[in-house]
Formats: sequence, structure tokens, C-alpha cells
Amino acid sequence: MTIMLAFGAVTYANVRVRPSNVNFGSLSVGSTSTTHRIAVTNENIRSVTISSVSTSVSQFSFSGPSLPVTLEPGQTLTVSVTFKPSAAQTYSGVLELKRSRGWPISITLSGTGSGQTPPPSPPPVAPTISTQPTNVKITAGQTATFQVAASGTAPLTFQWRKNGATISGANSSTYTTPGEATSDNNAQFTVEVSNNSGNVMSNAALLTVSTAAIAPTITTQPTSTTVIAGKAVSFTIAANGTAPLTYRWSKNGTEISGATSFTYTTPAETTADNNAQFTVAVSNSTGSATSKAAILTVSAATLLLNSSSSSLSFGKVNVSNNSTQTVTLTNAGNSGITISNVTVSGAGFNAAGVSSGLIMAPGQTATLTAAFAPSGAGTVSGSVSVASNATNSPDTISLSGTGIAIVNHSVTLSWSPSVSTVVGYNTYFSAQSGGPYTKLTGSPVAATSYTDSAVQSGETCYFVVTSVDSSNTESDYSAEVSALVP
Repeated sequence: MTIMLAFGAVTYANVRVRPSNVNFGSLSVGSTSTTHRIAVTNENIRSVTISSVSTSVSQFSFSGPSLPVTLEPGQTLTVSVTFKPSAAQTYSGVLELKRSRGWPISITLSGTGSGQTPPPSPPPVAPTISTQPTNVKITAGQTATFQVAASGTAPLTFQWRKNGATISGANSSTYTTPGEATSDNNAQFTVEVSNNSGNVMSNAALLTVSTAAIAPTITTQPTSTTVIAGKAVSFTIAANGTAPLTYRWSKNGTEISGATSFTYTTPAETTADNNAQFTVAVSNSTGSATSKAAILTVSAATLLLNSSSSSLSFGKVNVSNNSTQTVTLTNAGNSGITISNVTVSGAGFNAAGVSSGLIMAPGQTATLTAAFAPSGAGTVSGSVSVASNATNSPDTISLSGTGIAIVNHSVTLSWSPSVSTVVGYNTYFSAQSGGPYTKLTGSPVAATSYTDSAVQSGETCYFVVTSVDSSNTESDYSAEVSALVP
């Protein structure tokens, strides 16, 4: 099959159409082409309304949104066109989009029907049963439902039988009996599935009808429970008996409206509900049973936020350096605590790790990290205040620290020159005695001294020196020397 598209665009008074013509090529008679889409774009500065779409030849069909459609400036309408030749001949036509104002928009359509005919329809298939009806057990007075699944050429017809006798009106793949009696016990139900090519009979499904309903018995009693004031609680029961079972919950002997399930969830409880008793009556058509009482204990809510430390001292910190310490916040109550705000006072102090909106469950902890970055020398004091809905809010941690002006340190090394002819010396450093050592000189230096300006206050430094000859052969390490930086 050959399909040719012309992707040129045509403009109608600032309305652009792409493509401007569609050639569906050659297609077998009776077959349908793939769908081709035509885009109409409003390039005007005002809206354009497409009121209708039509084709001049019935073998060309179109689809798209419901009309009329108004296109605002820059919007595009897309319609779809297909071709289904009905005879072996060439077809030419026009897809016309009419506007409420202005000239209509035309798209040229063409295609050829070939003499090939569609493949013949598959032969009809007699029905076969893929899922047989299954046995059903019910209690006298209840209905029973039987189902069958079958395949074959449509339409399929169904006819159910009971003990070989045709059931009037039972002509679906599913059959539901009327309320059965004990006399229907062991009745056999079959279904015949038919079409124009044949029929097939299902296996028999056996109906078992029990003689009497069983009164309910409670197998799992509702259990007593404890809840914090402001929380809801659920009670659950399990019972046996002939369905359907109904449930009616009561609180302190008064029936609770709408509490008709095997599970009951209370509204948020208050301390006034402490020691309330909940029972449930389970019933069916045969009788009823009432559960033992479940006692509700309601504890008062406690909201308490504790911190692992009430003060933090950062000691001495070099100006422009930073020091951090942590405090652990713990929800020591039995209810959730919500952090509403964290504020910090004092120059150079900051805090992170705990933010407003944080919700802490009972027993949950959170780590607050306080930082001290002095901008100048001197002693500074401040605080971190954590506000929440806890009864001991705010939780305040005092802060203190001293800024120390930075003093630059250096270590100068000197040594006696080598007795051999050398081109220079390399200096090495280590933070521990015996190495490993880090080379400080990029290349050998001729001088018999070296100054290390990268040492830090309070640091103990260890140095060794090597000599390098003209062949770039390096000597062993010198004796190690150390320096304590004040």
C-alpha cells in the first residue's frame, strides 16, 4: 500500500492549513486506510470560528471535536481523515472546513481502490464451555447463583435446566434461583449453550440446601483499651452464625447511633469517658448474642519537651572560625508536640536541625545543632529558644563563647650545608613523629633554611630534610626535629 502526503501549507486570510492535500495511494476495496491528521492554525489577530466540516466524496471520512469550534489567535484545530474505497477506481474529493466568516478552507483528497478483495470471514465456530458451573451451598430461604463461561461465534444463547427440566426465562450466562427450600437439596443445574453452528451441554452443578439457620455466637470478645484524651479508639468483635449478621454497639447501656459494623471507632475521647463500658449485640433471623463489656480507660494528655542540656559553652573560638555543639530534644509526654518556632539571640550564634512545624511523637527525639562563629574578639552570651505546644514551652538553652583574635604562626628551620656537592634541599613535614612525611618543597631549594607558615596554634610539627645532587639523587632523611606551635 502506498500513501503519499503533500506537506505544503496553504494560508486562507491568516488561517494556515497543513498539509494542503492528502493522497492515500492504492488501497484494497473495502479496507480502511490509516488515519491522517490535518492541522488548521489561526494566525490572525482575532478569533476564527470553524462552523462545519464536510467531504465531497463519501469514501473519505473525517473525525474531530464537536463543531462549531472557535480558535483564538495561535490556536490549532486538528481533524482526522480516512479513506475506504468501495470500488476499484480512482477517487478525488475535497475536505471543506467552513468558517462563520470568510472563505471556506479546502483540502484536496485522493486515493485509488484496487481490485483486491478483503480476506473471507473466518468460518463459524460451535460453542465450547471454558468454565463449568460450580456446586453451591445455601441455607433454606436463600438464593443460589450459577455461572458459566463459553466461547464460540456470536450470538450465543443460554438455556438453564433444573434436574433436566427447562427453567423459563433462564437465558443468560448467569442464573440466580428463587429462595430455595430443603426439598431442593441435591438439585442439579445444567446449562445448554447454542449458536448457529451447534450446541454444548455443561456439567451438572449440585445445590446443597441446609435445613436451619444457626444463631450467632461470639468467638472474639471486644478488648478493654487505654487511650489518651483527644484520640479515638476502635473496638472489634468476631462472631459465627448464619448470615446475615447484624451488629448494634452500646456505650454504658445506650445504643450508639450508626454503630452497626463488627468494628466500632469512637470519636475523640475526653477524660469524662474514662471507665466507659462498650458492648455489642450480634443477631440474625434465629437469635442474638451480647458481648462482654470492654472498658475504656482515658488518660489525660501530657505535653512535655525536654532538652539534654540547659546551657552550651563554646569556650574560645578563633575569629571567623566556627564551632558547633548539639542538644537532644525529647518528647517526654504521651501526646504529639508541634514545634512552632526556634529563635536565637546573641551575636555569632546560630541553630539548625529543628524547624517550625516539626511534629514529635511521644518518645521521639530531635537534634538541635548550635553554632558559634565570632566576628570579633570578646566574650558573647545568648540563647536558643524552642517554642511549642508543650506545657513547659519555651525550652531555652543558654549559649556562651569567647572570640579569639587570629594569630598567624610559622616555624623556621635551618641546617648546616651538606659536605657533598648538592643542588638543593627538600623539606618534609609530619603531624606525628616518624612520619609518614609530606613534601613541602616543590623542587630542591639551594638555601639551608625553610619557613613553614601553614602551622596551626597548638599543633606539634615534625620535620626532616634531604639533599639532592646534580643527578637528582635524593639522600636519606635527616634527623627529625619537632616544634610545638603556641
